[in-house]
Amino acid sequence: MYKIISIVLFFIPLHASILIGAGGFDVSKQNNHYFFKTKIKNAQPTYITEVLSKEALNVNSVTIWITRNWKEDWFSAKEVQKEIIDKGYTPLFIFYYFADDISPKFIENHKEAYFKQLEHFTHYLKKLNGQKIVVLNPEYNMFGCEKLASMNDLFLKSFAVVRQDPQVLVGPCVGDFGNYTYTDEPKEWKRFRPSLKRAAKKADFIAFQEMRGLTRNKASEIKKTAQRAYHFAKYLHKTYHKPTMLAYLAISSYGENGEKIQADVYNSFIKLLPKMRKEADLILFSTFHYFDYPGHVGYFNKAEEFFGVVRKDGTHKPSLQYFRKLPNSL
Repeated sequence: MYKIISIVLFFIPLHASILIGAGGFDVSKQNNHYFFKTKIKNAQPTYITEVLSKEALNVNSVTIWITRNWKEDWFSAKEVQKEIIDKGYTPLFIFYYFADDISPKFIENHKEAYFKQLEHFTHYLKKLNGQKIVVLNPEYNMFGCEKLASMNDLFLKSFAVVRQDPQVLVGPCVGDFGNYTYTDEPKEWKRFRPSLKRAAKKADFIAFQEMRGLTRNKASEIKKTAQRAYHFAKYLHKTYHKPTMLAYLAISSYGENGEKIQADVYNSFIKLLPKMRKEADLILFSTFHYFDYPGHVGYFNKAEEFFGVVRKDGTHKPSLQYFRKLPNSL
């Protein structure tokens, strides 16, 4: 019943357009200047939608990460309703419980706790009135989980839990891993099919991500990101017969010519998004962080702090001009 309701009420609006998203929730404001949240004296907290409504009018979705240590008061339902949904933005929740610890053994040992938090999160979702999207277990397809048949059952049960809220679209998120000198790599992308082929039939969409940084990738590889994302989306749509989402694009501006490389990638997506919409049924494109994130740690080391299209002090990178041109009506 819930699946039917979600398709009738929510797939139709999404198919008429595309969601353009930005990662982040709260930032700081001082003298009408916005920047990444800090402990600067006298800086006033605000919401990213206030920034987006002035700087990026094409954005109509905001990404919120739900991590293993998530607390409901981090993003209160009242604030999300008032500052995101009621202002016309669709919240995209990324449920990231297993995170970098993911492995077949870790999943098995923490499955009960995972579903306990997922139930708690779904109770939270039901407090929100309006369309919501939930992306489950991003980048799960590594460390042996990509060939784990039981992942299908975990996803299927997860879908059922989340669909207790009939206003939600829900689906898995695969990582695009492989040799980035190629723009089309179906042999690599087939690796996770055993973990997804049954669950995909019940998903509302198949999401994916693209992350690059000069600390891990060559400039030539990064510059191919948009073309690779185009081919990956087409592969996912053809293989699983579902709409696709680029749940988060993370192109770091760190390093020599980093800001120009980042800008070139965003510029490439301007022409490719209509093709991805038409050929891969892409229904969402989101940038990982709108603002740079000082102190952020992860696989890309120092480059992790520079995934934003806006610097931590609120000044604009060259990539922002292209991000703002990404079409939300195709």
